[in-house]
Formats: sequence, C-alpha cells, structure tokens
Amino acid sequence: MKNNFEFIAVGDVVTDAFIELLSTEAKVEQDRSHHPLLCMTYGTKIPFQEAIVVPAVGNAANAAVAAARLGLNTGFISDVGNDDNGREMLHSLTNNNVSTEFVRIHHGKHSNYHYVLWYKADRTILIKHEAYDYRWPRLHDHNKSEWLYMSSIAESGEPIHVGLAKYLEANKDVKFAFQPGTFQIREGKAKLAKLYSRAEVFAANKEEFQQILNSNSNDEKILINDMHKLGPKVVLLTDGPKGAFASDGKEVVFMPPYPDPKPPYDRTGAGDAYASTFTAALAQGKDLATGLAWAGVNSMSVVQQVGAQAGLLKKPEIDHWLKKAPTSFKPKLVN
Repeated sequence: MKNNFEFIAVGDVVTDAFIELLSTEAKVEQDRSHHPLLCMTYGTKIPFQEAIVVPAVGNAANAAVAAARLGLNTGFISDVGNDDNGREMLHSLTNNNVSTEFVRIHHGKHSNYHYVLWYKADRTILIKHEAYDYRWPRLHDHNKSEWLYMSSIAESGEPIHVGLAKYLEANKDVKFAFQPGTFQIREGKAKLAKLYSRAEVFAANKEEFQQILNSNSNDEKILINDMHKLGPKVVLLTDGPKGAFASDGKEVVFMPPYPDPKPPYDRTGAGDAYASTFTAALAQGKDLATGLAWAGVNSMSVVQQVGAQAGLLKKPEIDHWLKKAPTSFKPKLVN
C-alpha cells in the first residue's frame, strides 16, 4: 500500500443489526402531518423473519469502502470500543482494503451498535452513538490524503470538527467533501461554517438541504444556489427515486436514477453510495456527468442487497452496468 492516501473518510462506525419484520406483524400508517409511521402492536411478542448483523457500516465507513472498491488508496478516521464488536469492525474494514491506522480504540467503552427495523424495502434505524473522547489525529506528510470525506459523527464529536477545520486551514492542497449526518445538520450551518466554506464537494438529499438552509423551497436550483453561497464549490443534491442534481457553480446537471433490475431489496446506504461514489469519481478526475453516472449505478446495486456495503461495486463492474444502461440514463443540463 502506498504511503500517501488518496481518500480518507472521517466519522463514526457502527454495527447494524437488521431485524426483518413480517408484513403480517407491522404496517405503515400516516400521521396528521403525512409522515409515515411504522406501527406494531404494543406490549406483546412480535414474530420476525430473520436477523442479520452487518459490521463496520455508517455514513463514513460506507464511503471508505466505496472509495476503496473504486481503486482509491483509502484510510479511515474513527473510534471504536475495546470489545468484540470493535474488533470485528476493524477486521471488516481491513478486509475491504481500508486502512485502520487512524481508528482509535477506547478501553472500557462499547462500540456503536444500531438496530435496523427492516420493513419491506425500507428501514427505520434505532441509533445510539457512544460518547467517546474524540481527538483529531496527527496527519503527517507521509500519511496525508488528497481528499478528506467527513460524514456522520456523534453530538460529542465537536473536537473532530474543530481539528478538521484547523487541518484544512493549514493544508490548502487537501480537498474536502462534506456529507453531514443527523447531528451535524442539527448543529446548524453557522456552527459548522468553516466546514461548509471549505468544502470542495457538499452532498445531501433534498430534505436535508431544506433543513440546513431553513428553506421551504422545492426548487432544486434555488436550493443548490443557496448552498453554493455557504462556500461549497461542487454541490450534489439527491432526491431519491426522482434522481440527482450536481452543480459546479456554472452549470447544473440532472441525472435520472439507474433503473432497478428488480425491486429494491433494502434501501440502507443508497444515499451514502451515491455521495461517496460521486466524490470518488471526481477524485479520479471525472466530470460531473460521469460522477453522477457512477453514483447512479452504485446506488442501484446497493439497494439490491442487505446492508450498505454488500452491493458496492468495483470500477469494471460499474463500467459493465454503464454499457447496459438504457438510453434514458443520461445527463441533462438544467436551464
């Protein structure tokens, strides 16, 4: 493995325990605000289909594995507990060609463990982030990276945000991609202004754009332009099955989703696959349209399998799907 990294992901890593719910035991209903609710009988025993445990996932970990499979020399900055789950995470990352050189092991702490209520093709995740003593690692010239990719971290992760901002200020040549997680979005754009302003790439879904910008607009171009004003050079807005938009400040490119070869099996990690694959393509010198094409294929592949990483593809596999792509899967400039 080369000394210098091409891509280092930053953020929490978790184990996901998938619990597949039976359609006879659960259902989805709408509340008064039209937000779907997962409903089950309270105060009883509920049969389930099966349980599947997937180690070493989470937004940043998924990005690291995606980049590694696309051929980038990849590292990971994260934290785990000194327990069996933590050791299994490290083993899984290593097996996926992701360096764990910067993963800190915390003695006396548990590793992050989430429960995924898997109903039909979608999921509801019960999350709990351990409160680690977060610290930004020392990155020397021999192990610095061309790209840093920051995503979800716990509420107590402020030292990582501060350390990352200082590092980016001191290393102007390092490109930065930001895919904020739940707690980072709740922090607000003002508190994380240094990260937004330094981002080479910013990625989020449409609802997250609206939340971050405190906007009621449904116009993708308005949301993208407002995000550019915070500093990001390239902005990626995903909108689920409707497709995605990418902008470099000069043009906005729309890409429809890659058609599913069969109905989605599990949507976990689709957004992570899209954002990280798009970034990995740009890291390899590709343009916006190519990045969107790669991302669409990888996202499609991920939802065909359980968990966020099993479906992540290597470059020749993406090329294979692109050769099979229908004529409708092509970029379009947005006026």
